[in-house]
Amino acid sequence: MPKIVKLGNVKLFTPHGVDRIPNVPLGKNCRVNTNNILKKDPRLNQFFNNETMGALDNYAEHENLRIYIEPLGNDMFNDVAVSVYKDNDTKAYFPMNIAKTKEEVPQFFRDLYTNIHNAIRESTENKPASLTKPAKFKEVQIYVQNVADRFRDAKIDAIRNFVQKHESGNGIKKVIADILEETHYNDIHKN
Repeated sequence: MPKIVKLGNVKLFTPHGVDRIPNVPLGKNCRVNTNNILKKDPRLNQFFNNETMGALDNYAEHENLRIYIEPLGNDMFNDVAVSVYKDNDTKAYFPMNIAKTKEEVPQFFRDLYTNIHNAIRESTENKPASLTKPAKFKEVQIYVQNVADRFRDAKIDAIRNFVQKHESGNGIKKVIADILEETHYNDIHKN
């Protein structure tokens, strides 16, 4: 947060505080912004300038995003932090390392674009498969059977793990493991 010096009713920013405000637009649409500290740093400025951020600015304009990139001066592991906003709602905030060699530059920009894209689009790989609500009786029957199979498989896996964990032990857990193995022998050992 920039320091504010109050003189009566007038609020003045210190020069360092003004440099930290993300008021430097990158690209023609001004959707990607950074601050003067990043612009003054020659190492970071070569990655974040009007030429390199033009495509990201166009993407942000198309998706109605605001992207703020700020340097992390005191961070030992990361160089910049990227904030992504859509409709005044924070979609993502993630730190990144800039590329150290020329060979890493394409991968750095690929990771930047991928992280921003994933921030605004929920990835379908992480979501469990949703089963649509069926309209016909046979489809309902298959749906219920699939759900029951999932529960049964989870139960058998839990029993199998318990038996494997306690089959060589002593005491009551060994007895329970033996009873469970005898009761569910076919299900446990069918794989």
